[in-house]
Amino acid sequence: MRILVVDDSRMARTVLCQQLESFGHQTVFAESGQEALARSRDEPIDIALVDFRVGAMEGVEVCWHLRAAQKERHLYLMLMIPGSITNQFFEVVENGADEFLRKPLDLTWLRARLLAASRVVDMQRQLERLATTDSLTGALNRGRFMARAAEEVARARRNSRPLSAIMLDIDHFKKVNDTHGHATGDEAIRTVVRVCRSMVRGVDVLGRLGGEEFAILLPETPPQGAALLAERLRRTLAETDVRIANGAGAGSALTFTVSIGVSALRPDEEAVSAVLARADAALYRAKNGGRNRVVCDAAGLPGV
Repeated sequence: MRILVVDDSRMARTVLCQQLESFGHQTVFAESGQEALARSRDEPIDIALVDFRVGAMEGVEVCWHLRAAQKERHLYLMLMIPGSITNQFFEVVENGADEFLRKPLDLTWLRARLLAASRVVDMQRQLERLATTDSLTGALNRGRFMARAAEEVARARRNSRPLSAIMLDIDHFKKVNDTHGHATGDEAIRTVVRVCRSMVRGVDVLGRLGGEEFAILLPETPPQGAALLAERLRRTLAETDVRIANGAGAGSALTFTVSIGVSALRPDEEAVSAVLARADAALYRAKNGGRNRVVCDAAGLPGV
């Protein structure tokens, strides 16, 4: 587990981090509630151990802010309280903590509670994956893709940076299903995601929007770069074999093609729906133009 230790005492947090690392956990620390919020927002944290008072803030207040700032990712909160406190347990949990630990900490008890917390975190992560990913491919599902895309559009607008979108659709997908069965169609869908993942960057956002339609959002990418990637994807997928699962030709391979539309965020656009709509319109022009091609919406970028 990756554990955030929130304590304004340098000695206390150093000793606690060393103890946690001896248990096999990774640790980071924060000296204030504000720093804890920044850490939890910018880094993957599983568990937070929060002291009862952190600088000018009470630990329950820090827990409340950490809980309120959460989005899809659950953070397990453990508040460390002095042994003299006997009547604030309900307040501790009501303000967001999942449980409390008595100070001074009993290391055997701490290790046991962290093991229990890790089970809760693992279960929560599984639920998060089910809620945000497509079960067939592991790509982001439509809802999560749109949320991530909205975040990237807001960031691009805020920093005046380029952002491009790719919409991709398997050509004649119904024929693949009707001729070779849904298992082969599913493998074609998985192949698209596998190839896309091998060619995009870690910062790019890949999602399956439904059926045989996919989208990729490309931060820090002008339309020319998106068009080059789209063409590479088109060529690679056209050359990639898919095994026929059953029926006629079972065990042999087939190939398929894709049509792709490309667009870029315009200076006056604020909603992700606008850039995706124009990529989708370009995709349909690619379909109507004969399929197996890339069409760009951006001015000065003719279809490849």
